[in-house]
Amino acid sequence: MRETPWERPAAHYDPERMARDDVCPNLWRSTPLLQSAYEELVAFVTGAAERGQGAFMGFAY
Repeated sequence: MRETPWERPAAHYDPERMARDDVCPNLWRSTPLLQSAYEELVAFVTGAAERGQGAFMGFAY
């Protein structure tokens, strides 16, 4: 994951469609929030991999 810059996954989401389809309304309009969450996820997965550990993560909305 650390090899994948934020711009790559960001190019694949459509905030208007996510809002229209009622997928976590209003969350998808905040690009800085999504970028921050992506960076945290990369750090979490990278840290686990470097320690030779598995990665489990809970998601709460």
